[in-house]
Parts: sequence; structure tokens; C-alpha cells
Amino acid sequence: MRNLVVIVEVEFAQRWIVEIGRREGGMPSLYRRESRGDPYDTSMENLRKAFESERYHPPRPFRSQEEQLMVRRLALWWWTCRDPSRPSVRAWAKQLGITHVWLLKLVRKFETDPGEVRRLQAYGYPTSEQHDRAKEYTQRMRNRGELRSPRRRVSPAMKQFVRERFAQGWSKSRLARELSLERKTVKRILQTAA
Repeated sequence: MRNLVVIVEVEFAQRWIVEIGRREGGMPSLYRRESRGDPYDTSMENLRKAFESERYHPPRPFRSQEEQLMVRRLALWWWTCRDPSRPSVRAWAKQLGITHVWLLKLVRKFETDPGEVRRLQAYGYPTSEQHDRAKEYTQRMRNRGELRSPRRRVSPAMKQFVRERFAQGWSKSRLARELSLERKTVKRILQTAA
């Protein structure tokens, strides 16, 4: 009987908090209106604190500056090509190692920024040798740990393997290190049901 009384009191308190939140025109909160900040302002304040922290570092890029430039040059080359046998957006993006959405975003930038187009055209026609050199440089930087590891899809077998090893006592850090996965990937695998 005592448990039933506690449940009823908790439900009443929750409904009361929601009702106060509706009356005040915002989200329900346990705190009084004058003691809580605007969610956007609080979020911006938290971001400011994070950026000012000595532990903050900007995220590492996915590819080297040279390869980024080559991707933009090859995207421009594809955009200006008038050949009827020109590859599709998806096919060209796959050859460049980017998503078709990113390629279309670059195209929109070319359409709105003629200065960027002229700057890229000043380099001349891109060659496959230049692109190969840029990719090799990116790979060397990735091997040195200067770049983010590429995102990759994890197979169901690998997900099962991660869950089994975690059940055997492996830590998330060890799983990420031993299996060459990012920690957040390991975390996501362990959070999702089989």
C-alpha cells in the first residue's frame, strides 16, 4: 500500500511540473523560472567554456590540404565538363572518395563564388598523378596520426565480435585500439541491441 501512495505522489508531482511548464510557456523544469537560463544561452555558454578550456583542440581533418585542393579542382573539372559521357554525380563522387552530397555542395559554391572558380582554374588542369600524390600524402599523414580515421561501415559480424569481447571483459578503449575503430563507434555498437 505504501508503494502505491509513493507512485501516486510521484505521478502528481510530475503532472504538476508539466502544468507549471505549460503555464510559463516553456519546457517543464524542476527549477523555478528565475533560477534557470534560456536553453540557447546556456548552450552557447557551455560551448564558450569548452572552447576556452585548455583541453580543447580543433577536430583533425579527414584528408590533407593537398588532397582537399585536388578534390575541389576535380569537382570543378567535372562541373565544367560538357562531354555527354560525363559520369554521374554519384559515380564521380565515389571516384573522388567523397559523398555525392558534398560534391553537389561544392558545385553550389562554384555557382555562387566565381572567385573560387578562378582561383582553382589558375592551378591548371588536374592530373591523375597529382591526385595520386595527394592521396599518398594523406595516407602518410593518417599513418602518423595527424588525420581522423575514415568513417566506415561496420559489418554485423564485427558488431557481434565487439559485443562478445566486451562481454568477456575487454574495455571500450581496448576494443577501439585492437580493432582499429573509433571509441564512439564502439560505444554506438554496444548501445544498440543485437
